[in-house]
Amino acid sequence: MSGHELYEKTRKIKREIKSVLLDQSIMAGIGNIYADEILFASRLDPRTPANHLDEHDCDEIVAQTKRILQGATRAGGTTIRSYTSSLGVSGRFQLELKAHKQEGKECPICKGTIEKIKVNQRSTYLCPHCQKRK
Repeated sequence: MSGHELYEKTRKIKREIKSVLLDQSIMAGIGNIYADEILFASRLDPRTPANHLDEHDCDEIVAQTKRILQGATRAGGTTIRSYTSSLGVSGRFQLELKAHKQEGKECPICKGTIEKIKVNQRSTYLCPHCQKRK
């Protein structure tokens, strides 16, 4: 998917961008952890209505999605709980998380504090200083 395609898909969607990223009918393959990381890397508040995004924002979301999912794949995935695959591999991407499950910790960008909120009944982690709502 390109940024332009995401932009076109979100023009009439008033839901929060995090909910849109989790909607597999719009963009497949993004779960809660990766949505937090994508929006942190894109510097977008997860509560931003999707139809408030401009094409540059959508380009950034798509670029960060590709970067983060490729990094997670190289690291063997993200293991929050104790999980080992049938091949005996544990995911290591959780060691690289910047926002998800980092509540109360220092933001790696601004040194502010990562907060936990709820978006559509999902735990959501963000830096209120770095991630701006549009």
